Amino acid sequence: MVMRASFKTALRLFKKHLTRLLTIVAIVIVSVGFMSGIGEVQGRINFAANKYYRNQNMPDFYIKSARPMGFTANEISEIEEVANGTLLKSLCFEEKKENSDKIFRVYQYALDSNVNQLEIIEGELPKEGEVLAERATVDYAEYTVGDKVTVMGTEYTVSGICINPMLLLRMNERSFQYEEEYLSGVFYLNSQPMIVNDLYYSIRNRTLFDAYSEKYKTAIEQEKSELCDILGENATVLTLYENEGFYAIDSYAEKVGQIGIIFVVFFLLVTLLVVYSTMSRLFDEERGQIACMKTLGYSDIQIVGKYVLFVTIATLVGGAIASVVGLGLTYIIYVAFGIQYDMPPFPAGSKLIYYFSTFAIILVATLLLTLFTGLKLTRGKPAALLTPKAPKMGKKVILERVKFIWNRLSFKHKSTARNVLLFKGRFFMTVVSLIGSSVLVLAGLGLTDNVVKVDNAESILSISIALIVFSAMLCALVVYNLTNINVSERTREIATLMVLGYSDREVTTYIFREVYLLGFIGAILGLPFGYLLIDFVFNFINFGNVADINWWSWILAPLITMFFCCLSTLLLYRKIIKTDMNASLKTLE
Repeated sequence: MVMRASFKTALRLFKKHLTRLLTIVAIVIVSVGFMSGIGEVQGRINFAANKYYRNQNMPDFYIKSARPMGFTANEISEIEEVANGTLLKSLCFEEKKENSDKIFRVYQYALDSNVNQLEIIEGELPKEGEVLAERATVDYAEYTVGDKVTVMGTEYTVSGICINPMLLLRMNERSFQYEEEYLSGVFYLNSQPMIVNDLYYSIRNRTLFDAYSEKYKTAIEQEKSELCDILGENATVLTLYENEGFYAIDSYAEKVGQIGIIFVVFFLLVTLLVVYSTMSRLFDEERGQIACMKTLGYSDIQIVGKYVLFVTIATLVGGAIASVVGLGLTYIIYVAFGIQYDMPPFPAGSKLIYYFSTFAIILVATLLLTLFTGLKLTRGKPAALLTPKAPKMGKKVILERVKFIWNRLSFKHKSTARNVLLFKGRFFMTVVSLIGSSVLVLAGLGLTDNVVKVDNAESILSISIALIVFSAMLCALVVYNLTNINVSERTREIATLMVLGYSDREVTTYIFREVYLLGFIGAILGLPFGYLLIDFVFNFINFGNVADINWWSWILAPLITMFFCCLSTLLLYRKIIKTDMNASLKTLE
């Protein structure tokens, strides 16, 4: 019987406060979606890099001879003696077309080798008289199967288009021979070279590589030292860490991960403020019912339990949807990496460590916050809880002491000032939440301004855009939630204004004026705090400069915050003008 009654009261709670439930769901979607979406990028890229490294059997070392005639047989034998893996011998040469600034590179080796397997995206491996062409990029010319190309005076037919795992960068592949110039195309001949000036060396233990782990790095550096001792100045030994494309992917992925870690704090703080304000108001509204349950013998934990369940359901639903939102954001940023690099396909499998971590933090924090807030209220005696909460006593606010300003304000502006400054808790939560949102918007704009001035930074640009969008959504949710609570608390006041003959526009303006004032304060205070955050972010990720932020971004950030303030209040316009005057004026105070 007790269980059935508890279930019914819990069900009524969900029906009665559906808007608040959806608000918590929405804030969790935005927060966890953004945090996990950004945080999972590095994990996905590392997962894809590991898979690509093994599938294409990427070489751990690229050894290039410094002599025109390449390596001697003795040098190759010495390397094979110390090499604990597979060695691929290759000839690499470049030619510059006459009366042209185009430079072409040609590789000649057994293309069906297990080392550095080319990724054929069209056509097939070349036979005699045929050649493979590297895929088109910003700088490489576009070829199709069947095209005729002339290499070193000999005409070949293009048998296929491929991607070399060592040439992942889609642009600006610098020439070896003409150091200040860039390649216009790369071709591959499928035959054993007579001269060997390139060696690709893959270590035997392929599981040692783990997305640039310290263990891998230490082992590779030690082996590089041994190779350099054998070859001396006759060759250059390069590892994957010195491959411009492969290393840059990891470097940018690491920066993305660092950005995600920094902004977790802000999204977590704003989320908790929204949940706290929502549940505090809910507990105040339910004082009478809580008193009745205490009288019937329910324990404090049993009473608070249904409210904890309320938040748990909202957080779980929001978290489930956030997993999809986060995955979508991760995919978008991953695709943005593909603008600069030939990325492997988006990996389907991942441990989702960042998603579960951020979601667990949000879930535990919201539950504990609800539990402590509820238990604080249930300590009261039933008689005290049955009495409506006493309204805040009217008293002078600080602005009243500044006579030359206060005396010049109209009655409605004095009323607004009193309402804003008298309720310090509401003032603090609204302003702090909006400062957080404004700071995040400014950070997104600051990153955008810096990214557009740097080559090959599309991945960070996608993050900055996501940051602006999610921060704006966060701002709208914060304002909507706090304004909705404000309106719910003041139905009697709103009804009184209606009875006195105030028009719908005058009533809504009376409420919204306070919101816009708080929004303005939060947006403006967000600028100095935003400056400090951006400076910290740029130093932390070693990217960007505060001085490179455009002047209009400092104006646009608070304007974006104010715009979403206005947008969210418009959603409450109908609720205000539909206030039931009779029911509201009958409530006890």
